[in-house]
Amino acid sequence: MDILSYLDISVEEGVYRPDDDSSMLIGMIELNRGERVLEIGCGSGIISIHCAIAGGLVTACDINRNAVRLTEYNAEENGVKLQNLLVGNMFESLDGLWDVIIFNPPYLPVLDKRIQDFRWDGGEKGDETVIKFLEEGWKYMHSESRIYFCCSDMSPMSAIRRVMERYYTVNDMKEKKYDFETLYGFELKRITH
Repeated sequence: MDILSYLDISVEEGVYRPDDDSSMLIGMIELNRGERVLEIGCGSGIISIHCAIAGGLVTACDINRNAVRLTEYNAEENGVKLQNLLVGNMFESLDGLWDVIIFNPPYLPVLDKRIQDFRWDGGEKGDETVIKFLEEGWKYMHSESRIYFCCSDMSPMSAIRRVMERYYTVNDMKEKKYDFETLYGFELKRITH
């Protein structure tokens, strides 16, 4: 599905633009009308808007104030109501349990620490942001919650998989190969003890 064909999404310098990973996540997300949805790192808002159109009660958050503002603008332009828009770093300032948690994280390795761009800077190896998200995400899930996120083989998948095995079961995984990388999309459920 061409994600831009049914939505009017504006983009802005300094805010993550919809790309192949956004499309992959949208194609994976399954939600029921009325479910509480949290998108972390909302960027332009395309995933949050898609989820709201599908009937989700969506809270969108991003560390970038401009991304939150752009998400609000894009939601209004598409006639979509989002429940909450928050500026914050991952789960800070959030509580409660969510039915669906979505994160299109920055997952690329960045070796030059002087250049930090939250749109794609996943830390030195590229896996730091993903690991932090996975180590915290399970605390905001009930037994039927799902997490959807993506990552790239440009980051060390072994560390990401170790954290996934500790807290989650993999319900679904998609893989898309490109000339320069392979993208992975995951649907996870919390391991209940």
